[in-house]
Amino acid sequence: MPNRIVSLMIAAGFVVCWSSGFVGGRLATEADMPVLALFVWRFLLAALVVGAWWYLTFRRPVSGSEVRYEMLIGSLTMGGYLLGVILALEFGVSAGIAALITALQPLLAAAVAGPLLGERLGRRGWTGMTLALIGVALCVGDDLGGERGAPAWAYALPLLSVASVTLGSLLSVRRAATLPLPVALLAQLIAATGIFLVAALLDGGGKLPPPKPEPLTLAALAWLVVLSSLGGYGFFVASLRRFGVTLTSSLVHLTPGVTLLWAAIMFGERPGTAGMTGMVLAGAGALLAICGVRRSDPTRRGPDARHVPRTWSTGESRGAAHRAPSPQTPY
Repeated sequence: MPNRIVSLMIAAGFVVCWSSGFVGGRLATEADMPVLALFVWRFLLAALVVGAWWYLTFRRPVSGSEVRYEMLIGSLTMGGYLLGVILALEFGVSAGIAALITALQPLLAAAVAGPLLGERLGRRGWTGMTLALIGVALCVGDDLGGERGAPAWAYALPLLSVASVTLGSLLSVRRAATLPLPVALLAQLIAATGIFLVAALLDGGGKLPPPKPEPLTLAALAWLVVLSSLGGYGFFVASLRRFGVTLTSSLVHLTPGVTLLWAAIMFGERPGTAGMTGMVLAGAGALLAICGVRRSDPTRRGPDARHVPRTWSTGESRGAAHRAPSPQTPY
């Protein structure tokens, strides 16, 4: 198969599977069981799959301190991040708006953490970020009057998710990861399971209901485990190794539009004129800001400058993350 077609398939697979997490979360809110409990089982099943992968391929001793550090990162980049998103969806925020808000994380990371790690947004980057934030504000204003009737404070929950994943990303770049990929991913999934288990027990009065054998619940579980957990992460790794982190980060900004399309087809969530205008404005601003980050002068970076943190929770070593050709650095 020609390399161009393979690249296109990887890029499309990554955008679709990354978007599936928001759609799967929205699907989970309609299942006949508490959504937080369903996510406990989602992470537990994914951990069992990855655990089997580790057992069959990487059975050797690992560092306990590295595992604990990876669990700390996973509790922020998986647990805290997704908990805020799921609660926002449960309180009525539409899937497309939640995806749009969280897709701003690379820009916020570049603005907040960038100066600490050797990258700065130029004038074009700040202009793009301003446009993106105005676009998000328009979308949120349009969604406030939507059919699901989310309260205004619920739109702060995806912002808390952004803060959580940014903090986890900052921790992830403080030292190079040495754990094999399945071990690191397993540690992060276990941590996320623990976060959602505590939330589910608090929400359910100390009880964790098992998954009900009914079609919608089973479909939501299969969607979240196969598409969101394994598909999203697998295509992320494939995209990272083929394109490098800069282009992969740019693909994230395509996910809100895909999420919006899925939500419109599956749940009838269609934004109004102001929402569509805001979506276009936010996408254009995000792309402009990414161009501003790409054009930052690498010669001004100190020899010990670190990369701006990434959106995703990964277990690969820093060297593996940048093995693919990528002349610039992302978030």
